[in-house]
Amino acid sequence: MKLAPIALFVYNRPNHTHQTLENLIKAPEFKDSVLYIFCDGAKTEEDVSAVQNTRKLIHSYDLKNTIIIESENNKGLARSIVEGINYVLQKHDKIIVLEDDCVPTPDFLNFMNFCLSYYESDERIMNVSGYASPIEIPEDYPYDIYFSYRSSSWGWSTWKRAWAYYSNNPNILKMIESSSSIKKKLDRAGLDLYPMIKKQTSGKSDSWAVYWSINIILKDGLCIFPVKSRIRNIGNDGSGTHCSADKRYDVQINEQNTEQMSIPKIVIPDGRIVKACYNFYAGSMFKKTLYFCYHRFSKFIDLDSIICLQRLKLI
Repeated sequence: MKLAPIALFVYNRPNHTHQTLENLIKAPEFKDSVLYIFCDGAKTEEDVSAVQNTRKLIHSYDLKNTIIIESENNKGLARSIVEGINYVLQKHDKIIVLEDDCVPTPDFLNFMNFCLSYYESDERIMNVSGYASPIEIPEDYPYDIYFSYRSSSWGWSTWKRAWAYYSNNPNILKMIESSSSIKKKLDRAGLDLYPMIKKQTSGKSDSWAVYWSINIILKDGLCIFPVKSRIRNIGNDGSGTHCSADKRYDVQINEQNTEQMSIPKIVIPDGRIVKACYNFYAGSMFKKTLYFCYHRFSKFIDLDSIICLQRLKLI
């Protein structure tokens, strides 16, 4: 099995980067993997010291098969990640992506490479996630992975064939709003995606991940998730550029080195798990109702008010 290259994106959090690198190195496959580390430049004078400390940490490791790419200017999260992925996929057919706050389990690389190899020729599968949302999996579900209509950007992988569909064209919003069938597909993956793309296209957010999720939906693609998470996200401590402190996404990670996995024979999402994912991302009944109203009457409801209520933990 040919191992996929790893792209690690870092900025100004040396402590987070240290935890992620230390755990990544523990993976048996790491020594035979190519690692690309993309370091974004400082956005403000206040960030310079932390950015420099992060880079010093990276250079303190004696890592083989590692390419470090340091940007003099600040690209921002979205541009940095998209350009980095494009750079790697010019040289390789697949990629594993980590950000500085996504701490992998020892078998994360094994899980990723297995799925990338197993589903390489299945064009329905467009994304493999290492993080598993804390949803309730049915007790009689016998497999180690499940299929979802929605992607996750917390430790993930894809192929060049799938990433070719990535587009951050803001006209994607008009396409969604002009088609009821596309809107239904979007809602099926999560009621929060429509407000997210509205926020993105209005310039109030800097996200590449919402575009990726929607691109997959537009192509009727599917995403793979582990039943037991291979990623522990430590960025919800309030230190991240786009994440406030939030324990809602805390998960129990896989503690065992899984050599063999049970895989569904048919590539079809389990309806019970789809519903559980839908409910998780929609949140409370009040939040679902608010999202529903925003979807139907977005011209009359202020998105900033919804965002404010979310940050205050009122929805």
